[in-house]
Amino acid sequence: MNDSRLLSQFRISSAMRPYVLRVRLRGTDFEFGSEPEQAVAYSKCIREMRQILVEKRRIPVIAADRAILKSLDAAFDFQAADLRHRFLKTMEAQSHTTLDRLIRGLRQLSNEIAQLPPSSKGKLNQRVVGIIGQAQFDSEIFIEIVETITAALLEIGPRRLADNILSLIHPEQGGTRRPPIIDQWEAMPATTRMKVEGMVQANPSRSLVRWLDNVANLLEQERPARKRGAPRSISQVFVSRIATIWRTLGLNPGLAYNLFLHPATDDRIGRGGRVESTFQRYCRAALTAVGDATEISARQVVSYKRSKGITRPIGSHKALAFL
Repeated sequence: MNDSRLLSQFRISSAMRPYVLRVRLRGTDFEFGSEPEQAVAYSKCIREMRQILVEKRRIPVIAADRAILKSLDAAFDFQAADLRHRFLKTMEAQSHTTLDRLIRGLRQLSNEIAQLPPSSKGKLNQRVVGIIGQAQFDSEIFIEIVETITAALLEIGPRRLADNILSLIHPEQGGTRRPPIIDQWEAMPATTRMKVEGMVQANPSRSLVRWLDNVANLLEQERPARKRGAPRSISQVFVSRIATIWRTLGLNPGLAYNLFLHPATDDRIGRGGRVESTFQRYCRAALTAVGDATEISARQVVSYKRSKGITRPIGSHKALAFL
């Protein structure tokens, strides 16, 4: 049964994968019924979170329960975060590939039209130049230009050259689908399309060949840069959300250090070390409540502090401090 789910512990079908950016998980989506142990673990985690806030930190019960609900929302979102990230990366890669094909297609179209005799190019220019010169250039105008070129090619010669150009616009002969070049125009990154549409409008041309070359060059010029480097840690985003909840309660999301974690022996000097702080325990309990075994490391808490410019030392001078 879990094979047909988007996430194994949630009652959401895998058919929702194309809509993963819009999926908002809630407690009602969590699967309690199949295994009673899940309900027991959930209740245990909620008790631990409430104990940390109410008993250890003296937060009023109403405020603590409100914070716990927000923390669970963050934990639910964490479940789909990896799916969302991979979906966005796939969409980004596809948009870049689509743009590459569009630029290549426009240049091929320009090169083939340039091979036509002057009289045929003149007829094409005559049919298209009025559309190119319209006050506002957008996707509808681009579609109209492609359709006008297609119609004009059926009336000019030489037939062999015209058919070569038609095969670039309609690779599938006799197909009923609209030209792929139109799909590519609409599927490229929206920011690139909007910029290029404004630039094309500001620089009209009375030559179809020059116009096609100009559009291809502008698309190349405004191509969005591919994002480099590792993406922001999904766990780091979760830590930041929980830390924000804690700070609104007046609490410090920190770490803990036990000076006597490794006691001295006859041949070794004692030393301290990091231990799980109450903030880390709280994060772990929120994730465990929704069936996630991810642990929040000290490094992730330190990274959050640095990203917020918090220079206060993490930890305490006490022998054992749970911050």
